[in-house]
Amino acid sequence: MKLLPVLLLGVFPAAYGYSCSALPPAVPGVHKDLLERFIVLPRPLRVGDNIVIYGKVGSGTVPFKRFSLDLFVDTNPIIYKTVSTLHMTAQYDLNRTFFGDYQVNANQLFRTDKIIPLAFNDNYFFLRITVEADGYSIYKDNVLLHKLKYFKENYSTVSTIYLQNLDFQTDCVIDCTEAKQCPATAAEEMTIIISHKTLQYVDGVCP
Repeated sequence: MKLLPVLLLGVFPAAYGYSCSALPPAVPGVHKDLLERFIVLPRPLRVGDNIVIYGKVGSGTVPFKRFSLDLFVDTNPIIYKTVSTLHMTAQYDLNRTFFGDYQVNANQLFRTDKIIPLAFNDNYFFLRITVEADGYSIYKDNVLLHKLKYFKENYSTVSTIYLQNLDFQTDCVIDCTEAKQCPATAAEEMTIIISHKTLQYVDGVCP
């Protein structure tokens, strides 16, 4: 299908630098029947970077239906043994969405900075995380959910995006063989697009 890549170019205009590949495979996770993915970044995050995710919450039944997202400081993170500068989870059994971070501790407890009502259902959604000098701004479908201020580590230490129980089995797949070139931006921001079974890195800020 060629229509979707054309539409995406309108939504996500590329810049000089562009790469596209298949998403890393999902593997069994730390929670029952919930698959997870580890995406190692080509460089640590910088101010102005954006992480854009188009997907939906995956399978699972209450109390196991949930999804989590972490921004880990290591390229080979281990759950509960690696610092996460952003820990976000939506738990269906509690009807809540949690925002915080994680410092390694004996009780494996996450620090909670903000709790809001469950912001997700079984529909596809756009999630955007904007890296700012003092914290992460987290948007769902262009609505700000929370601004998480950095606790100890900040964006500059982040090397891996962790996704648990997010489904990217959309009807269309982006054709990574299609060349994409657009004008360069003055800064060195990067947009990371995770969607339609693909992982894209675009130099610049994609609106």
